[in-house]
Amino acid sequence: MKILLVDDQERIIKAMERLVDWERLGIDQVYTAGSAADARKILEECPIDIMLTDIEMPGEDGICLQKWQMEHYPHILCVFLTSHADFSYAREAIHNGAFDYILQPAEIPEIEEVIRRCIEQMKIRNRIMEQHGSFEEEVPEELTMPEAASWGKWMVRKDSVLVKNQIVNLLHYAGREGYLTDGYRQRIIRRFLEACSIACYAQDKTLEDLFTRSFTYEKMLHSYAADEELCRGVDFCLRQYHRIIVEKEGDEMPYTARERIQDILHYLEENMERMISRREAAKYVFLNEDYFSRMFRKEMGIGYKEYVLKQKMDYAKKLLQNTDLPVTLIASKVGYDNFTNFTQMFRKYTGETPSEHRKNH
Repeated sequence: MKILLVDDQERIIKAMERLVDWERLGIDQVYTAGSAADARKILEECPIDIMLTDIEMPGEDGICLQKWQMEHYPHILCVFLTSHADFSYAREAIHNGAFDYILQPAEIPEIEEVIRRCIEQMKIRNRIMEQHGSFEEEVPEELTMPEAASWGKWMVRKDSVLVKNQIVNLLHYAGREGYLTDGYRQRIIRRFLEACSIACYAQDKTLEDLFTRSFTYEKMLHSYAADEELCRGVDFCLRQYHRIIVEKEGDEMPYTARERIQDILHYLEENMERMISRREAAKYVFLNEDYFSRMFRKEMGIGYKEYVLKQKMDYAKKLLQNTDLPVTLIASKVGYDNFTNFTQMFRKYTGETPSEHRKNH
């Protein structure tokens, strides 16, 4: 297995050459290039399997290099390793078929994990090609995705549930037939994001409007490790799109109490490490605080604050029972910056201190 590292900063290449455990990963040859021009020469002369490239370099940038690579050597898996967190970079990278996008500063284990995933993806791809022939052309008809415009039209017509159902069906069938790979999930993500962009444009919005600090575009791009992760990302984007329509059309599209509560429950789960106030929760579903409180209690049978406490304490119990994480870290994972406050609330909720609970369970 051969890899090409492309970066105009020699110190970064030297550090990766020295610190990454190439032998353990199964990489027997590491090539390096200080520019896109040098990288092209190596790609033309050597059988490269994986390319890690920076984006911004003098002359030709990494985006252009990857476009050229996809045209001439589409079998190579490309990973962008860059300090540029600009949304447009990530969007163009994934649109062009990049395997992954890692923001610097990145820890060596994170880089090694992505390389490991590249290697695993190639093994699966090779196995599928041996069993079914061409990886791209011999996909069964049932796995052929609709054009992005079709999904986009469904969203505009307020039939988002059809998009979600079709994605679930594609994943199910791909898994059953042995075609389910990271690459196939990435193709679904790219097609889905293209559809979202079309639908957002129809609402005078941009794709960026679907994302938040807690769920970024980059996080959606990386939601290909498992079906559940991908579906959670799809659900989030569709909920955000739903809000865009509600804001634009006002009362023309009903946003039911049950839908609002489900959105809040998802939001709380995604932000377990934060304390979400009643005001923030109410604002998230476009309600005033008092009405939100009454609606939440009516739908859930418990007050908002009581629910949040129960959710956090139950999660803390799970971590205490199933992991060796320090109690201070568990406290931060459920939103408590003050360890003493966490201990007091945990004892009040369970009748035990965190340490006693871990010992007894």
